[in-house]
Amino acid sequence: MILTPEGILISQQHYVLSMLFKFGMTECKSVSTPLDRNVKFRPDFGPACDPKRFRQIVGSFIYLTITRSDLSYPVGLISQFMAHPIVEHRILRYVSCSKDKGLLYRPGVAEQLVGTTDADWARNVGDHRSTSRYAFSLGSVVVAWSSKKQPIVAPSSIEAEYRGAAGVTCEAIWLKRVLKDMQVELSNPMTIYYDNLSSIHLAKNPVFHARTKHIEVHYRFVRE
Repeated sequence: MILTPEGILISQQHYVLSMLFKFGMTECKSVSTPLDRNVKFRPDFGPACDPKRFRQIVGSFIYLTITRSDLSYPVGLISQFMAHPIVEHRILRYVSCSKDKGLLYRPGVAEQLVGTTDADWARNVGDHRSTSRYAFSLGSVVVAWSSKKQPIVAPSSIEAEYRGAAGVTCEAIWLKRVLKDMQVELSNPMTIYYDNLSSIHLAKNPVFHARTKHIEVHYRFVRE
């Protein structure tokens, strides 16, 4: 925890430095993004590496996501290759140039809980499942985030986005109850943002058609 002119910064900078030293990446070339968006990971991606070293790297990253929401998606992605380790040091290169990042709590910011969610449709080349992501901010800082593959294959982008909306709604209800137990009363209703127009129209339309009956349970949950 660091006191700054802007507020209180919770960072794992010392842990990042020790991790880079442990894996011999102290003098590595830095990059500005954790993943190359043009690369699609698969078990035969690149030459295999030492399984023990790979699992140590992934485990270190998982601990680092406690204060780094920007690492949730890339860490979740490479965690799928525990059985078939791959050579991927780009995330370590990204961490080396962003070691001072963390959670910044600014004083005087209204306590309003706001959520955002998104889903990529069938991006995983192995099983074609979609990945749902969400983040909740309270005041000036993100307090909850997640990036996780959906349990089943979504046949359309509408269903992938709508399943993500259902998941973020569950998290919103849980967060509201936790805040209530902490005696934090929200002055305004919670707002959840997601950008798929078709799924938004589906949430507003009380009539179901044959092609959308399979997501009626998610529809009813979000609507209520």
